Amino acid sequence: MYRFFTPLLRRLYIFVGAFLVVYYSVLLVQHSHWNKERLYRRLMTGDREGQLRAVADLVYVNGQAQLVRALKSRSPVVRQIAANSLLNLWSLEAGGKAHRLLDKANQSIERGDHAEALLTLNELIEQYPKFAEGWNRRATLYWNLHQYQEAIADCQKVIALNPDHFGAWQGMGICQVHLGDLAGACDSLRTALKISPHDRSLQQFLDHCEELLHKVAPGLKPRYDVI
Repeated sequence: MYRFFTPLLRRLYIFVGAFLVVYYSVLLVQHSHWNKERLYRRLMTGDREGQLRAVADLVYVNGQAQLVRALKSRSPVVRQIAANSLLNLWSLEAGGKAHRLLDKANQSIERGDHAEALLTLNELIEQYPKFAEGWNRRATLYWNLHQYQEAIADCQKVIALNPDHFGAWQGMGICQVHLGDLAGACDSLRTALKISPHDRSLQQFLDHCEELLHKVAPGLKPRYDVI
């Protein structure tokens, strides 16, 4: 028993213990609200290089709340960086295997092999049912196939898992327009616009939907109860 507590081994145990304490303390600080807010401030006020480093770190520490807040920035550069980083964060959040399946489905879609893409996305969703981006990618595939009801069902899964997913809200609104649910489409698009308020194309599409809604049902207004 004594051989496990020789002076050399005691020093080794102390070193390993101290290393683990420092390592986990650094991880705790990195993922803390304080650090995420520090990175957010760097994104909002730093130069281009500093902004890119800040968003890379925010993706690493899962700073979704800060990136979503950056979508409301007056700076188009900040908004674009934040939007791209959110898409990156969402595609990576379930780990490497899920990301590889997602990439495999994307490659199938690019080749025009929708059947293979659907099989891959079904497998992805079965293995990672809480991976919002898997549902979102299948919703997009269904939209491409003009299967709007199925796309809406998947979009609803996405926003149940990630209410800040502006792409899913917008995609659901587009599908609702195709199905003639203009009031529902206006609600979905308004929610997307609350998350990303400077998206001009989204605002224009919402304006168009409200115009159509007013023409077909002058007294009907959007429900505003989607969230």
